[in-house]
Amino acid sequence: MKTSQQTIILLGQYDEIRTCLDVISGFKAVTVVSALDDDIVQNVHTHNKNVIFSTTTYDLDFNKFNPVVINLTTVTSTEEMTLNIHNALEDFPKLMDTKNIDIGDHSSEDSTSSFEVKNNCLLCKIANHKNEKPEHVLYESKNFYVVPGLGAFFDGYVMIVPKSHIMSISEIDEATFDEFLQVLNDWRFILESIYHKKVFVFECGSGQNGGGKHATSIVHAHVHLAPTDMPVLSCVQKSGLHPSLINPYDLIKDYGKYPYNLYIDQADNWFITSDPQTYFPRQHPRQVLADYMGLGPNEYNWRTNPLREKMDVIAGEIEKFLTENFDSLPKWIQKNTFNFLNS
Repeated sequence: MKTSQQTIILLGQYDEIRTCLDVISGFKAVTVVSALDDDIVQNVHTHNKNVIFSTTTYDLDFNKFNPVVINLTTVTSTEEMTLNIHNALEDFPKLMDTKNIDIGDHSSEDSTSSFEVKNNCLLCKIANHKNEKPEHVLYESKNFYVVPGLGAFFDGYVMIVPKSHIMSISEIDEATFDEFLQVLNDWRFILESIYHKKVFVFECGSGQNGGGKHATSIVHAHVHLAPTDMPVLSCVQKSGLHPSLINPYDLIKDYGKYPYNLYIDQADNWFITSDPQTYFPRQHPRQVLADYMGLGPNEYNWRTNPLREKMDVIAGEIEKFLTENFDSLPKWIQKNTFNFLNS
């Protein structure tokens, strides 16, 4: 995985620095500081962000932070680690990619509200059976449905989706949350029976109105299920985030105002990161899992690697299990999967 806890020094003239900082400060995984010392750097890194410090002269004392030094210019240069200040929005991310540094999306790319995308929401279309592409709706309860997930770089990937257009599971009421827990337990049973691995569950909650999310993000709530033996908490901590342990019902009582990442391990321990000052990489749980599996850069990304054919494979494996074991399944699972098996 990329790091987002680096120290980056911009070296240039005052006017170059000022112009460049106007752009660079908009990236979500950076914090601009006016001085470099151990406490400042540690505080920024604690929030999983990169330090950005600018100066007209380089001090050898900076070496202790092992910084990445970028020379600012007003023209395009072929020299390594130089940045044309007039192309900073486009070129700064490319430069950071060469150092495997994650600087996050730029705030100029944010959606302003979930209402912008609700009328064209893919997950709403599936819920209302109006999607142009046929999807495998594997299971349907009163308030939720289950489908294979796009970008299935692992076996058994499915998503639990609320039928109503909400931003995160934290928005539902207690009765609906009880239903969600039943759906979750049903699918743990189904996936563990097929793939013989316990299930890692995760959600990237969008926060109120989906504000602050990238314009291309899907802000309709969806919860991911992944059969895996990955040690969840240690792998998440290794990535630079340090989630807190919560009671499941805390999710609907105390969270949802701000974006959050929810991680539920194979022993049903619920962990969450929800500090609005902390940077959460896009598709972070998928990145963590891909890193654990030893996959290459960007193989986690469902947008660039949708793997639609894998959705058909997963649906077929689930159909086989349900068909062969239908009579022994609980009555509610029979009811909720009947349409899938008879479509």
